[in-house]
Amino acid sequence: MLLGGLLALVVGAASAADILPPAPSLDSAHLRGRFELEAGAYVRADASLGWARARNATSTFANTVSDFRLDSTRFSHAPVTGLGFGYQLNGFLRADLTVEQRGSARYKALGSYVDAPNCGVARCSDAYAGGIRSTLVMANAYGEVGSWFDVTPFVGLGLGFARNAFETVSMPAGNGHSLGQSAGATQTRFAFAVMAGLAYEVTPQVKVETSYRYLNMGAAQSGSITCASAAGACVGQTQRIGLSAHDLRIGLRYALSGGAARD
Repeated sequence: MLLGGLLALVVGAASAADILPPAPSLDSAHLRGRFELEAGAYVRADASLGWARARNATSTFANTVSDFRLDSTRFSHAPVTGLGFGYQLNGFLRADLTVEQRGSARYKALGSYVDAPNCGVARCSDAYAGGIRSTLVMANAYGEVGSWFDVTPFVGLGLGFARNAFETVSMPAGNGHSLGQSAGATQTRFAFAVMAGLAYEVTPQVKVETSYRYLNMGAAQSGSITCASAAGACVGQTQRIGLSAHDLRIGLRYALSGGAARD
């Protein structure tokens, strides 16, 4: 009876195997990934939302008063648009040259210092408002690690230059000085970026990218703040702010060579 039961179990398992769908092939291109050569030129367009961050903010006013500090510095987010031209070297590497414009990020800061004649025992405080725009030219290189289900992960590094325009900085009257305002000022600084994202192949010629990028744009320096009554915080104060940004990006790449054949 035991032998008969085992025989029935084996026969039943064999019958069930006959009606199950076949296992997926491990040779499927979707599962093993694609690493074939895809050389050719492309053009690109990008749009981003950038969150600027201030680093190591300083002011020359610290040389004039006691214990000056910028207690807070912050920026609004700003739109970013860019265009570029690149070349896909093979299935693993590509590079491009991009030009991008970062919209005006509104800048607000609060500084405080000790000034007994004007503020007594309390710390004086001054508020600042302005904006910063940047134009960047970047040379970027990317490493790709194959494609699965038409999605290609990538990492990248960018080096270039940022032209940072510090717009007019204004400061309300108070603490012994009248309304203060600076002229705009522009400087060109070294910039670098690191990024990671995914590219989806819509057609052999068209790819859509989504990515995150950390960007360091060097420093921006304001013009000299002047007031009608040149006293207190108006004695030629300038501010210097290190600029970085966290960008969420979406991009479109179009292959000029018509795209490579896929397996």
